[in-house]
Amino acid sequence: MKLKINSLILGAVLSCSGLFAQESSLEAPAQKWISENSRNLGIQSFSELKLNFVRKGNSGETLRFQQMIKDVPVFQSEIVIHFNKEGRITYTGAESLKKEVKEISTVPSFSSSEALKKAHKASNSKGDTTHEESKLFVYVTDQGDTKLVYRVITNSFENPGDWETIIDAQTGEVISVKDVSFKHNDNDHEKKTGKKSKQVTEIKKTALATGSGYIFNPDPLSKMQVAYAGQYVDGSDATNASLDAARTLVTIPELELAAGVYKLKGTYVEIAELEAPAKGLFTQASNQFLFNRSDDGFEAVNAYWHLDNNLRYINATLGILCKPTQNGGVLRFDPHGFNGTDNSHYVGSTQILAFGEGGVDDAEDADVVLHELGHGIHHWLTNGSLSQVNGLSEGCGDYWAQSYSRSLNQWQSSDAAYHWMFNWDGHNPFWAGRITNYTATYPGGLTGSIHTDGQIWASALMRIYNQIGREKTDRAFLEGLALTNSSTNQQNAAIAFRQAAIDMLGQFGFTCGDITIITQEFTNTGYVLPAYNCELSVNETSKKDLIAIYPNPVSDVLNVSVKIIKEEKVEIYNMEGRKVLETMIGKGKNTVNVSNLPTGNYILSIKGINVSSKFVKK
Repeated sequence: MKLKINSLILGAVLSCSGLFAQESSLEAPAQKWISENSRNLGIQSFSELKLNFVRKGNSGETLRFQQMIKDVPVFQSEIVIHFNKEGRITYTGAESLKKEVKEISTVPSFSSSEALKKAHKASNSKGDTTHEESKLFVYVTDQGDTKLVYRVITNSFENPGDWETIIDAQTGEVISVKDVSFKHNDNDHEKKTGKKSKQVTEIKKTALATGSGYIFNPDPLSKMQVAYAGQYVDGSDATNASLDAARTLVTIPELELAAGVYKLKGTYVEIAELEAPAKGLFTQASNQFLFNRSDDGFEAVNAYWHLDNNLRYINATLGILCKPTQNGGVLRFDPHGFNGTDNSHYVGSTQILAFGEGGVDDAEDADVVLHELGHGIHHWLTNGSLSQVNGLSEGCGDYWAQSYSRSLNQWQSSDAAYHWMFNWDGHNPFWAGRITNYTATYPGGLTGSIHTDGQIWASALMRIYNQIGREKTDRAFLEGLALTNSSTNQQNAAIAFRQAAIDMLGQFGFTCGDITIITQEFTNTGYVLPAYNCELSVNETSKKDLIAIYPNPVSDVLNVSVKIIKEEKVEIYNMEGRKVLETMIGKGKNTVNVSNLPTGNYILSIKGINVSSKFVKK
């Protein structure tokens, strides 16, 4: 198979092109804060910090400043400054700043193309090259030495991974070689054989259509409330009546339709042939993707639906922009990759997912699919500054998968499987899986294994989830994660999570009671959090004068008295943060019919003027 190289980046100049295209009205106050705190931060006079990324979210605006020496970036060294919606700094992160970096020459002694040749040899590239890039950095080694290096990333079809080779740009010495992709476990069982491989020529997109397909939601054991035994075992991918009955028939919102052929491709996700083994794209002559688990196409449909469904939840339901920055914002995945071994990974350089096949095929278990997506989410929200300190990103992936699985309400809280991660892929003879009721605390319970330690973070988040609900926990998780950097540990991630929740008070149902719960659970886990103030600001208090709603409590029609000059969108959220009603007011219509809402407490929010008010439905 001849594969096209999808990205080629060469040289020091190209490594920084487009790096500083971001702009923000808050750059000046952020730079002022950096200047005022430069001594405490340990910023050297020969380096500078340049704005390279701006993110505007529900909790405010986050700016990232890259450390530079003579226009060459210092590898994984930045300062993060977050402003709430009032323009006040509420969070800063400088853990990744390289205070020990030394001033050096930034002129390499050989070319980037020579570095690429060295890297391909050192990383044992096999088969067609699918991605390669070579960028110049100032780099601090594990021994504390400062060097000018080429950081070369290579991906090849027959040696899956995101192979990073660090090469001294003065001497040509290879400093390190490692796979920096993010895997869901530490195992690499033998690959499966006997499944037919085929090559497919891609067809140009012409239209989108809907369709149907069978999936596991999230896995056959959870759906049927059974253990891994009897008819519910992998059996070398064999299906049976019990496993067929454990499938769920779902609507596929988007399929690409071209020349009468349907493909798993839509606004958010598309299937692609990215890694060995080559098994094709499972296109169909109709919009019915009705496979069973003995068919290779089943894993393709299962992964596609779960990835698409989850990205729709983040971007459309929660309204949080979170997509890859490559491939036009469409996530590419390979349901049969990783050379067929029993592991899966997110590849940061190309922002793709690939799923292995040893044991239970990974793409059959939604926990594996969404765990790997969790790495992607972490990567996209932080502009590539994903942290594995204390296994943070592994814990994030576990939380993100468990957040979805638990929302299906299949297991009782008294069931052991209620807390399990990878119910189908793990907790069986192939490997032990993980849990989200891990009892170790921070930092004494850290083991040094990222997959084990990530359970501390995931378990803390799930305890919060059980008390304040899925959507509010997910919102604080995503907004808080966007404040972290490549050196953030679990404790600082907890501080960022809580600060994001504080910055969303009065929105999406967040209350001071929620902040108390978050603080208690994180403190019980061992994280040390700073003191906080949960009172509404003067600005927020003054906004209350803009709106009055009555009667309160209300049984049917809610009157809204508000000072507006045009139609405005009204959104109503329950106390779990879920939007339950949306309508317009203004131009003579200042009432909202809430008669169909269940009894309870709600938040009414007027988006255009950013005011909210609480009411009770009786």
